Amino acid sequence: MKFIGREKELEDIKRKLDSKRSECLLIYGRRRVGKSELIKESLRRTDAILIHYVCRKSTPEANIDGLSQAVSEAFDEPVQFVQLGNLLEYVYKKGREQKVVLFIDEYPFMRGSNEAIDSEFQIAIDEWQHKACVKLILCGSYVDVMKKLIESDAPLYGRFSEVINLKPFDYYDTAKFFPSKSPEEKMLLYSIFGGVPFYLTQIDEELTVEENVWRLLIPEGSLLEGEIRLQLKSELSKEENANFVLEKIANGVGKYSDIARNFDGGSIHHTLGKLSGMGLIEKDSPINVASSKKQHRYFISDNLLDFYYTFLFKETTARSAMSPEVFWNKKVREKLAIDYLPRKFEKIAKEYLIRENRAGRIEPPFSAIGRLVYNDKANRHNGEFDVVTEDEIGLTSYECKYKKEPVGMKVVNEERWQAEKLGIKFYKLGFISRSGFNEEIDAEKYKLITLQDMYL
Repeated sequence: MKFIGREKELEDIKRKLDSKRSECLLIYGRRRVGKSELIKESLRRTDAILIHYVCRKSTPEANIDGLSQAVSEAFDEPVQFVQLGNLLEYVYKKGREQKVVLFIDEYPFMRGSNEAIDSEFQIAIDEWQHKACVKLILCGSYVDVMKKLIESDAPLYGRFSEVINLKPFDYYDTAKFFPSKSPEEKMLLYSIFGGVPFYLTQIDEELTVEENVWRLLIPEGSLLEGEIRLQLKSELSKEENANFVLEKIANGVGKYSDIARNFDGGSIHHTLGKLSGMGLIEKDSPINVASSKKQHRYFISDNLLDFYYTFLFKETTARSAMSPEVFWNKKVREKLAIDYLPRKFEKIAKEYLIRENRAGRIEPPFSAIGRLVYNDKANRHNGEFDVVTEDEIGLTSYECKYKKEPVGMKVVNEERWQAEKLGIKFYKLGFISRSGFNEEIDAEKYKLITLQDMYL
């Protein structure tokens, strides 16, 4: 399959590989996000001697033995090492004669909890970085372990010339996996399956969106349900704690105190921290009261996980008793359209605005994006504007409408009236619509964005 996306990461890695000095790269991210494929793609055109070793769930000694064999094969020399330090010295000495890439995949399996392994690499880097041309790449899926390598008290702190935390694709790059689909279908697929490359490669472009869900998600024990459980088990000691938290968040419980209610699995702080570190949930703060802990709210950042815990997790019996098609029609279709997809439309709108901002197509560029909360004292009502940006001039509000009908002046006037009534000064108003706009709206006065625009 053709390699998709990751242009910036490829460029960053290639720049390090092309340099004439030793480099040390740390590349990490959750399972299935495409780390190894990214590195392999970066190495496709290198003229360096390549040593590639995938660590096993075994002892450090067994992994050093496996790495020794990879070194022996790369240089076509019958060498064997018992000590990692001796192996690294051998590789770096070879790097005095030619460029060498030492790519160690799933490094946490070799390291375990033993920082002495890190120290061996640190000693070799410090000794040889100015004497040889070795590109050391450490890659891994255990996010907690990989992050510890760059903490200030870690042996390898300050040794990495490139650190990449590889994230899932956004809505736009995700769509490249199914180019023949309409913008509506692309949005729906992203909203359900998210942006993890492995998940996206399982989607059959010849099938409808619904047929892909029936095949990959709804059947009990389906491929992607297994992936979700494996993802949680890989880094969490108590999967049931994660299930408790994720189900609550998926059902709209976002505040820390509300999530913690009736939680008896130990420290809720620990579980939230682990899920955040894995990139599965995020803590959202309003842009106008970011310091107010009462306004902090957790949400599931991974769409596949969000869909699973919203529609499937508690429906084991129904999924077993019904066909996938009937389950979809009875348990998913209505709530998906009324509640779930409008939320995802807002998420995609934010991703679109961030993409446009980074590309220099929004002037002046904004420095913050998020929700803006308000207290309507007259009506004793608290509410929020869902997508607001802040730049050097002030605030811009983008109203998102996931409706079948085009947006007309009624929606525009309601947005203006609400802001004026509350005393909120937006110097610009934008509208993002699934189904376009009526001609009565002045496109010069308001920023108008359609679903089709976001996929251009």
